[in-house]
Amino acid sequence: MQKKSYSMRWKMVAILLICWLVPFTFLIAVLGVYIASNHSDMTAMNYLEQLEFNNRICAERLNRAVEDSRQASYDGEILSVCRKYNSGEIGFVTAKKRWSDYLSSKYQQNDAVSSAIFWMGNAGEAQSAGVYNEKGNGSFQQIRHYWSEDHKTISEFAGTLGTSVGFRYLNGALYLVRNMVDSRYETQGVLLLCLNTEYCFDSMAKYPMQEGVCIWVNDDEVLLHDSSEVEDWRELYQDVGEQGYSWIHGQLGVTDAINGDNYRLYAAMMIQKSVTMFPFYGYQYVIIIMLIILIPLLTIVLSVFQREVTYPVQVLSDGTRRMESELGYQIDYQAKNLEFQYLTAAFNRMSEHIRQQFDRLYQEEIALREARIMALQSHINPHFMNNTMEIINWEARLAGNIKVSKMIEALSTMMDAAMDRRKRPEVRLAEEMGYVNSYLYIMKERLGKRLTVEMDIPEELMDCPVPRLILQPLIENAIEHGVVPNGSGTVTIRAWQDGTYLYLETLNDGGMTREDRERVERLLDINYNTSKEPAGNLGIANVNQRLRILFGEPCGLTITENGGKVTARLTVPYRAMMVQTSGTDFGKVQDKL
Repeated sequence: MQKKSYSMRWKMVAILLICWLVPFTFLIAVLGVYIASNHSDMTAMNYLEQLEFNNRICAERLNRAVEDSRQASYDGEILSVCRKYNSGEIGFVTAKKRWSDYLSSKYQQNDAVSSAIFWMGNAGEAQSAGVYNEKGNGSFQQIRHYWSEDHKTISEFAGTLGTSVGFRYLNGALYLVRNMVDSRYETQGVLLLCLNTEYCFDSMAKYPMQEGVCIWVNDDEVLLHDSSEVEDWRELYQDVGEQGYSWIHGQLGVTDAINGDNYRLYAAMMIQKSVTMFPFYGYQYVIIIMLIILIPLLTIVLSVFQREVTYPVQVLSDGTRRMESELGYQIDYQAKNLEFQYLTAAFNRMSEHIRQQFDRLYQEEIALREARIMALQSHINPHFMNNTMEIINWEARLAGNIKVSKMIEALSTMMDAAMDRRKRPEVRLAEEMGYVNSYLYIMKERLGKRLTVEMDIPEELMDCPVPRLILQPLIENAIEHGVVPNGSGTVTIRAWQDGTYLYLETLNDGGMTREDRERVERLLDINYNTSKEPAGNLGIANVNQRLRILFGEPCGLTITENGGKVTARLTVPYRAMMVQTSGTDFGKVQDKL
């Protein structure tokens, strides 16, 4: 009796419930115990110490920015250019360039500076130079914003500084302002550094536990990240002052103040409730207990997974490798769950199907190779034929027989197309029509007025690429089976496109007998073996199979009868592209018809 199988999915669900629900329940119980204890003071002190450390980092970066601004006075380059400009030794263009070069060398690679501007005296933008640092989040628009929005306020502020450094925060930008004073303590100009607040206060803004940060540089408030109300900041400052911590509406707030180089930095930070409400102690013991419980449960999971998943997958993988060298290989393994039972059965079916397909393709390849050999054996030496046709043509011209000469030229054109010296699978429709017209010229000479040819092919379609020699077999079939048996007739050739496919049609008024319809149906069968057919009937079968192989369905050849007219329609992809042209074209033979 076969043992009943169960779905692997339900087995895995049950195991996961057992292996993870128990430790998760235990963890929740432990958390419930720790919720009762709130060591808020120790937690607050830890965050206060962290704020003090981060505030010192910010102060150090601001101090370096102050020192960089002071260096401009020590170097003397800016003041030297001002002196030469005032004395007339250099023009403003030269002075502006030298100021810009100096600012670029000092501040354009400085992470703390977004942009640097210098202007002389009270001239403002008219006698100024400025550079911006893309690395420090600076931009040309930042400089333009300063001149249009903040310059007036900064200029007034600079007038109150004397030789000191000042900070102002305006419209989202933190400015460091320094008067450039010469040896006589006369102000020659003002150096302005727009600081990169992301860099200077990076330790504050990116501190992972904060929910809101506010920084004061002297009396200017720099709001980096704020999710708190203004009243919360005021209440925090009133409760704590410049350094300390306080709980505001159940949320921890810490503050710290530090004196920098000519400024005072005050920072206030709100800590996320999720990380301050309940600090945990003894967590290492919880982890140890959980590991003791989880290790055996994990072993069970791995064992079941090995039996239910890993081994069946290995069997399928081995079967796939075996199938590469042994077509039709069958896996002899009964999986213990429904999913892999289905996959194993599907693998065996697929392997057998591939073997059958391979056998069929092998037989088709043999038949195709035999057909190609027969086609090659039927070819006449092309060089011999060309030379012979050329000799006959010259003999006809020497004898004054222009009619025969033109027929030989038309036949030569068709032979060139058949031999395909350039090995081109596709030609322009215009070239294909050149071959058609050469054939029609010969047929007109043969049949005379008994053959009437009508053409309806738009000029814009003449550049469309089509496979070589697909129209001549259809026209030959129309003449031999539609015109010749009736003594006379009309053959119509037309073309059109619908944006996706190009359609080429030949129509004749010869009609079709029942035997004709049976023969056409047999020849157009995609699986028909053309090696069994007489050579004279291979034309339309060859065209149909070529198009099906090249382009797939619905491309190919269809032959229908309606109202006494037989229509042969070719369907090929419509492509608005050019292919390489040859010497044969539609217009060269048109005048012969």
